[in-house]
Amino acid sequence: MFTWLLYKITKFEKKQIRIKGRKFSVLIADTLARGAVGLMYRPKIKENEGMLFIFPFNHRWRIWMLNMRFPLDVIWLDADGRVVHIENNLQPCSSFLSCRPYAPKSKAKYVLELNSGCAKKLGIKEKERILAGL
Repeated sequence: MFTWLLYKITKFEKKQIRIKGRKFSVLIADTLARGAVGLMYRPKIKENEGMLFIFPFNHRWRIWMLNMRFPLDVIWLDADGRVVHIENNLQPCSSFLSCRPYAPKSKAKYVLELNSGCAKKLGIKEKERILAGL
């Protein structure tokens, strides 16, 4: 119930980014409240949309799929915009008990969430720099 209320009142800034020459419109999650809400409760996002979590420091930030309505590819990036870890096709979960957290192999500053299949379609690989100028 609390996350639903938070979802209803939380506003996000949108930013245009380029990944491998393709333009994406991403919601920016740069506060605790925005990060807690993430993409919860949304019915879907368009093919060229996503969410970019911007954290205050490098850490092995965990992501989970609680209250999601569609699967995602999740990409962790270091401070230079290089991919440190990718999780493909993460499925939604609706219960704290059945919702496992996902963490990168190494520390990250950013987490990018895209529609499931997008990372493979774009050919995104670990150690590749996909975001610049953040």
